Amino acid sequence: MTGLSKEQGASTGVTANQIHNPLPSGNDIRLPWHLRLPVSLEQDFRFYSRNSAAGAASSALLLIALLLVCAMLVESLVGSDVLLQTWRPRLFTLMVTGGCLMLCQQPRWREWLQPALLVLSFTLSLSGVYLGMAIDHPLSYVFFLQTPLAVVMLSTLFRLPFHSTVVSALLMTGAMLAGLYFSKESTPFEHATLIMLSMAFISMSLFGQYVYERLLRKHFLSEHVLYQHRDELHSANQVLESQATVDGMTGCINRRGMEARLNHLYHLLKQQNPDAPERVCLLLFDIDFFKQYNDTYGHPAGDECLKKVSAVPLAMVQAEKDFVARYGGEEFVIVLTDSSFNDALVFAERMRNRVEQLGLPHSGSRVNQVVTISIGVSSSDGGAENGGALLKQADEALYQAKGAGRNRVAMMNHQGAVEMLT
Repeated sequence: MTGLSKEQGASTGVTANQIHNPLPSGNDIRLPWHLRLPVSLEQDFRFYSRNSAAGAASSALLLIALLLVCAMLVESLVGSDVLLQTWRPRLFTLMVTGGCLMLCQQPRWREWLQPALLVLSFTLSLSGVYLGMAIDHPLSYVFFLQTPLAVVMLSTLFRLPFHSTVVSALLMTGAMLAGLYFSKESTPFEHATLIMLSMAFISMSLFGQYVYERLLRKHFLSEHVLYQHRDELHSANQVLESQATVDGMTGCINRRGMEARLNHLYHLLKQQNPDAPERVCLLLFDIDFFKQYNDTYGHPAGDECLKKVSAVPLAMVQAEKDFVARYGGEEFVIVLTDSSFNDALVFAERMRNRVEQLGLPHSGSRVNQVVTISIGVSSSDGGAENGGALLKQADEALYQAKGAGRNRVAMMNHQGAVEMLT
């Protein structure tokens, strides 16, 4: 037991499996002998296997085209009468091969690639059967070998699904046996030799295809499990990130999240990133005489006041990159992107008015009998070098708003002077 003695492991209740619990590799996944998966997974696997096989199909098809051309050259050397009978089937097979190559080059047509490869295999096999029966030559029986070649091509080069390969192999083998039965040039000895040789090639190819697909399905299932784990981990990370950056009481972003987002926006501005906003406007506000509110109505009522006040800017913010953050205590920050400075001031005044219109009683306030807020506004156009400087400008404007009597909006203009919004 690595790092623990047996006695220590027994005393702590830790087993070897708990100490070393690797991620699934596919070796621990059991498949039925027939390889079939549940319907939804089977459909996904078909898509997965088709894409995995499509990459090598182009090279395999070029190899087949080269072999067909070489076969025609050999047949021309055997005799011109033989070439006269074989060139049409060969040319047709080459045309089918070219069609399959075109399908390989177009991803949107790949769903038709496997049926096209089956057509190519049957074309190769049946043309061999036809030539073996039609050509009057002592070596014409070798054309029947195109059937085991077609099966090898299906299982080894194209990696078509095992069940389709088995059915196709049975049909092509039946056609070959029928052709041998009606062939007159071959002797019984040649028939037996061809059949035995073909059966050996076909059986070994199908067995290899079965083993390959079993491994491929295990790999697919292993990736499927890992994908689920990654998805679950991503969801858990999102929850943790939300918990780490969202204020639990108000639903606003907390100070840590606000600083991270504001710094990111400024980084985009500095880098002149295409995703960067034209400007960043920052509104900093706090609730007037909030300490007196808590002293008068109690902290539970103060918490409810914070929730109701923060709900106002949360409902007003619309743009995807805009956000509301709880800066601390009764202070809140609103960041507006791609809004003009005048729009930001209008936003601030509307927010101030809506909070006042809530009508939350505040007998401890010195400016009104209801809860009000004071707001400071700044903009990145005013020369702030970073998010901290922008926040400092808004804080200075807020300080002036509170000094001017509260329940009002103050702004830091582009010349660095604070002005009251009238």
